[in-house]
Amino acid sequence: MTIKLDKILTRRRFLRYALEAGIAVSVVGGLHSLSRAKDYVRPPGSIISDEFTSRCMRCSICVEVCPTRAIRLTDLSWDIKNISTPVIDTKYGGCIHWKEPCLKCADACPTGALDKTLVNNRYQLGSVSFEKKACVNCMVCLDRCPIEGAILFPNPDGAPFTRTRDIPAGIRLVNSEFKPYINPKKCSGCGLCAHYCPEKIMLLQPTGPSV
Repeated sequence: MTIKLDKILTRRRFLRYALEAGIAVSVVGGLHSLSRAKDYVRPPGSIISDEFTSRCMRCSICVEVCPTRAIRLTDLSWDIKNISTPVIDTKYGGCIHWKEPCLKCADACPTGALDKTLVNNRYQLGSVSFEKKACVNCMVCLDRCPIEGAILFPNPDGAPFTRTRDIPAGIRLVNSEFKPYINPKKCSGCGLCAHYCPEKIMLLQPTGPSV
């Protein structure tokens, strides 16, 4: 009787563990299919998303060589497929790919997931947006932007301003209707403005399907 009861309990444990394993596999599979790659701004020269994920060996060399510390590795973040792959995170810094010869991450990449030949003088790493209503007109973004004309300030009397010192104090008050804005034709998507923004209202986003 005891032996039979033990067999029943053993079989029940087996079925329970099998069920738990099945659920775990389903969850992992679901997370894998819910890839957030389209939300990531990858380091400069990143190849197309699916190929990047399969080619990247998660070595973190790009993180180590980045002079601005703008690259970090993704954590679990409900995206097992892309875990530990590199992304640009403006909390830590901005990318200076526009500044020759800094493509150290691409130079160091051992697998070709980062390809420096994809980066030219029209290359845009990402695009920046921000909450205009929350902007206090501190002008840090304008002062920190390394590319003249990438961030502009409206001029009701003519061409937009490109330098803080030229902007009349009366139109750059906190509650002014005038706010700085991004010029997409000039912006390289480096993320430095988002990094330095004291209000943390600027967001660096991917530009297209390549990321």
